[in-house]
Amino acid sequence: MYKIIQDFDRPDPDLLKRASGLYFCIVGGRVGPRYVMDPGIKPLERSWRICGPALTVRPEQSDDLLMTQLSSKYVKPGDVIVIDAAGQEKGACLGATMVSGFKEMGGAGIVADGYVLTGEVIRKREGIPLFCRGTVSVSRGMEQPGWINVPIVCGGVIVCPGDLILGDEDGVVVVPQEHAETIVSEVEGHGNEREAANRPLDGKIPPRVYKSIPYYKRSGAEDKVKKMKEIEII
Repeated sequence: MYKIIQDFDRPDPDLLKRASGLYFCIVGGRVGPRYVMDPGIKPLERSWRICGPALTVRPEQSDDLLMTQLSSKYVKPGDVIVIDAAGQEKGACLGATMVSGFKEMGGAGIVADGYVLTGEVIRKREGIPLFCRGTVSVSRGMEQPGWINVPIVCGGVIVCPGDLILGDEDGVVVVPQEHAETIVSEVEGHGNEREAANRPLDGKIPPRVYKSIPYYKRSGAEDKVKKMKEIEII
C-alpha cells in the first residue's frame, strides 16, 4: 500500500541554526559512514550548502515525477526535499519547474539520488541548493504512485522524515532526528573545525607558540604512532 503522510516532527529551529555553522564533514565523522551518502551525490553549484529537516519522496518507478511534483504541497519553510530515485540514469527524477515549486514553498534544498533536467536553469534562475548525481536530457512520465514522508534510501543511507540533512561540496550527511541534539552538541564541544587544526590538544600552550609547532606534532599524530608497539621507526 502506498502512503502519503502530510506532516512530521521537525527539529527545533535553534538546533538547525547551530548545525548550519558546523563543518559538515566533522558531523559525518561523528555519525559514521553509514550516515554519509554516496559521494556521487554532489551540489550542482560547488558553493551550495544545505541544512534542514528531510521531507522524503519515493516514487514507485524511480524515473516517474508524479510524487515529486505532489510533494511540494507538504513542504514547510526550511525543509530539504530528499528523493529516493535509486540512482536512475535513464531519466530525470526532477526538473526546474519542480525546483521552482519547492522554492515557492520555502524549501531550503533538495537531495536527489538520481539525475535532473535543466541544470543550467536551476543554477542560474532558481538558486535553491540541489544535490544530485548529475544532469540528463530526458524525462519519462508523471503517472505512477509512490510514497511521501516515509523512510527511504538515498545515496545508500536510510533517511526518515525529520532527519537532519547537511550538505556541502564534500557531500551529504544524514543525522537521525533522535540523535541530532547530541551530535550537534558534541561537534560544538570540540569547537568549530575551522579552528580545530590549530587548537592545542590540552589547551595550555599559548596560540603563538602552538602554531610554531609542526602539524604532525600539534595534531597528536606523532605521539599516537610512537605508542604503537607494532610500528618500528627506523
